[in-house]
Amino acid sequence: MNLTGEEFYKQFYCRFQEFANKDRGRYNKTVPDPEWTKYVVDQFLPNVGKQLGYTVEPQQVFGVDILFSARTGEASIAIEHENDPVGIWEDEVPNLLKTAAPLKVLITYVRDTEFPGKEIMNRLYDKLKERNFGQEFLLILGSYSMKEPSDWVGYLYHSKLDCQTLSMCSNMLEVEERPGHKAWKTRKTRKWDSASL
Repeated sequence: MNLTGEEFYKQFYCRFQEFANKDRGRYNKTVPDPEWTKYVVDQFLPNVGKQLGYTVEPQQVFGVDILFSARTGEASIAIEHENDPVGIWEDEVPNLLKTAAPLKVLITYVRDTEFPGKEIMNRLYDKLKERNFGQEFLLILGSYSMKEPSDWVGYLYHSKLDCQTLSMCSNMLEVEERPGHKAWKTRKTRKWDSASL
């Protein structure tokens, strides 16, 4: 199973809401950098990888924080997490670009006043353009305070080097499981299939 950047962001965003809300008291206390890194990298991300059916490789394999591998053993998603975005240009971004994974994910944070982080988004776009990047790169930005588990925005860079802003509602997974939504998707799919004939 290889998720696209958009699918991964949807899973990340929705599952983070569930993860944080299961123990909101713990989420509210997880503020200092070392505790936050453990919360996201050691607990949340491995949980997501396993729920999605990936093998989760230990930290620092292939120079990245975490690697999701498909059952075939191929690297599918390479993830770097950094609390402070200052050093991402020397370490995290180059580490991700070295991996063979078709989807590279960088999770970092900006000051609340800088959110949603257009400056970082534009700088990463320029860096990828310089390298003739030909895969998918997902930048997930949170706010420094992370007052709410929904304080995320995603920027997806495609191989044709455009950048798409991703946002989700906090109950997206719940909505998708409703019978009405499933029926609507089925009708929509049928309509598209017949239109393409």
